[in-house]
Amino acid sequence: MLEGSDLTITLDLFVVSLLLASLLFLFCLVLAKRKYSFLKRVNPKFDLKKLLILSAATVCFLRVMSFIGVIAMDLANVRAHYSLKPASSHIERDTANNIHPIEKNQAFYDSSMTVLFDLPNAIVISTYVLLTLVWAECSLLSRFHTESTAQWRKRGL
Repeated sequence: MLEGSDLTITLDLFVVSLLLASLLFLFCLVLAKRKYSFLKRVNPKFDLKKLLILSAATVCFLRVMSFIGVIAMDLANVRAHYSLKPASSHIERDTANNIHPIEKNQAFYDSSMTVLFDLPNAIVISTYVLLTLVWAECSLLSRFHTESTAQWRKRGL
């Protein structure tokens, strides 16, 4: 280590909670990888169950990356706040027609929050839609196993 380096990193409750959430999502990512490997060994054909597992793993990976991005912005001390109205719509300029640095940070922050949080949310919604498709497929396949082919033939004649 360098002598005389006064590098200190302070972690607030927000950063600690994001780190814990990242660890939980990493754990879910490992579980999804194990489940996908098991399903691939049982049946090498790609089906809806494997697609559901891959979708859940993608959500976990993107959530971990988004939390790491928010932690990095917090540790870099980006002085911006989350608002529903984008900063680009109300940029203030001074008399020399220069954009204030806080507004530049706010515009970057707004854009990054849109990508970091809205993209995984869209994938979560599509994962739940896929879950209903998997449930419907399993329900349909389970009904075929309980039906007797002899009864189907009698009904058809």
